[in-house]
Amino acid sequence: MILAARSSSGLSRVSDEVKALGGRARPIAVDLSSASGVDDLIDACDDVETLVANAGVTLAASIGSLARDQIDATAYLMTAGITRLCEALVPAMVSAGKGEVIIVSSIAAFVPMKKSAAYAASKAFATSYARSLDLEVRASGVRVAALCPGYVRTDLHRRAGLDHLSSKVPGWMWLEPEDVVAAANRALVRKRVVTVPGIAYRVVRPFLSSRLAQTSWQRLTRR
Repeated sequence: MILAARSSSGLSRVSDEVKALGGRARPIAVDLSSASGVDDLIDACDDVETLVANAGVTLAASIGSLARDQIDATAYLMTAGITRLCEALVPAMVSAGKGEVIIVSSIAAFVPMKKSAAYAASKAFATSYARSLDLEVRASGVRVAALCPGYVRTDLHRRAGLDHLSSKVPGWMWLEPEDVVAAANRALVRKRVVTVPGIAYRVVRPFLSSRLAQTSWQRLTRR
């Protein structure tokens, strides 16, 4: 298993967990928000059977307040970087007649988000890319799944300075990482390309773009 992330400490921890379970892990510290970082990861890969594109950040800011470098890095991380990885690694899967591609998107792919336009647009891109990729490679035996979860209990929001969400967002809106992994496995088995983990999110998804839902969400997540 090849593990890629910016944090060396996080990589070491996960690598140790994999090895404790009897697996083999090779941690690679790279910045996937840059073309050179993605190329370094591609160079380290050989005979990939399962690709999980899970790198991402939460980005919330008023229009015009983001620096150009931040916009470019975020866009590459969550759009072009995914495309580059798949373009480099999926052809070998097609040739082998098997393989799995899991792209972690977000419920934001379907919902307009005030002060998060760039984030929501990037997730719409990732989901659309997964659907188009599936049309191309499904007949070869390669399976593609785009996961579109809502709030997941990870370190993502704390790193983005959004720690207040853990106490303001109701418990029923939170998913555990294990829930998302289970949803990914089911999606691959059932050959379902786009999956929204969690019954609650699947029920409310059609209404999330309504004015009432948007107003309620903005009040709920306000600092």
